Amino acid sequence: MAMLKSNPKNIFALSTAPGKAGMSVIRLSGTSVVNIASIFSIDLPNPRHVKLCKLIHPETKEIIDNPLITYFKSPKSYTGEDVIEISIHGGKAIQNIIFKVLSAQEDFIYAEAGEFTKRAFLNGKLDLLAIEGLNDLINSETEFQRKQAFDQMEGKLSSLYNKWTSQLIKNLSYIEATIDFIEEELPLNLISEQKKEIMNICREIEDHLNDANKGERLRDGFRIIIAGAPNTGKSSLLNHLSNRDIAIVSPIAGTTRDSLDTYLDIRGFPVIITDTAGIRKARTNIEQIGIKRAESKIMDADLVLWLMDSSKKNNIQVPKSIGNKSIEVWTKSDISIINKKDINISTKINQGITELIDIIGQYVEEGCRTEGAFITRSRHRDALEKTKNHLDNSIKISEIELELIAEELRSAVNSLGRITGNVDVEDLLEVIFSDFCIGK
Repeated sequence: MAMLKSNPKNIFALSTAPGKAGMSVIRLSGTSVVNIASIFSIDLPNPRHVKLCKLIHPETKEIIDNPLITYFKSPKSYTGEDVIEISIHGGKAIQNIIFKVLSAQEDFIYAEAGEFTKRAFLNGKLDLLAIEGLNDLINSETEFQRKQAFDQMEGKLSSLYNKWTSQLIKNLSYIEATIDFIEEELPLNLISEQKKEIMNICREIEDHLNDANKGERLRDGFRIIIAGAPNTGKSSLLNHLSNRDIAIVSPIAGTTRDSLDTYLDIRGFPVIITDTAGIRKARTNIEQIGIKRAESKIMDADLVLWLMDSSKKNNIQVPKSIGNKSIEVWTKSDISIINKKDINISTKINQGITELIDIIGQYVEEGCRTEGAFITRSRHRDALEKTKNHLDNSIKISEIELELIAEELRSAVNSLGRITGNVDVEDLLEVIFSDFCIGK
């Protein structure tokens, strides 16, 4: 890739969460961060060692704090540059003094969002997949989110894509050698053998793409919609599952006009449950908007809990369009149970809720459980689809048009390389690092 250059100045930022705490960590990175030794009148520890120091204000000569100093010498550091971490007492006043002193130095600037990790990428310490995995790990809220993020950070996806890239580069080199040395006696089946290998990779990529979006669903959350006619207990169920009053519960039909979300951890998987407006013929323009939004969310859902009132004989049945991703749930079972073969619940007396959660858990686990390398972002999927298209094209081209085959392979390698950052991806960096906090 065309190597991008990082800012030559040293950067600094709070690396721990803002606010009061027992300890806070200020991280610094750059070619001359060791200059803080003279700025604060301290003796730095040996690399990869920790030392208790007195931090002296350069002007007042007062002791600012008694921090722990850790020094990581380039290239054996997170960013690949010299890195120093100052572990201070977590008072905001201490942070502000240190930041003020550093900001006054010509060769120190406050870090931008994700700049430490960006420097790690530019210095070859992490590829883009590892960086995205790191960000997902920081933001993970469930056990399986953590596992997937950690695997990606550790290179499970990178290893797979790098394997494909290496093989395609090898295929491309043989084809270009045939072009360059057309008069030489090369094996007669050389090109056909390369096409066979390209076809194998193409099939592997296709299998990789046919993953039912499990990786993305695990990262973003399994979406469950609570739907049905008005007054079937949708809002009551949402409140019961979330263990708090999120939605207004009223005997007046049409009370819920907009979608309400709650976030749950079910069996270690992230779940987003949404209460929607009751499905019926709208009586007002506002209600009509709510119903249209509900219908849209129902179509996009991973699972629909279709609620029906056990105390009523006439209920709106599950639409055929969502039949394969829906569960019929009969509510108000404390009043009446019409069909004992179905799932019957009562939020009022907490009846059938545990059983319903168990059933939901089975759907969630089937839809989210990942083992191995799974796609976690739409940009990966888009790049892989482009790669596959280029490979498909190369296979279809006649063996006498080697230049065209080579061009399709170069495009395939380029598309694949954009996932890991092995090609020029400057246009992607702002998007990727914008999700990072300042001190990371």
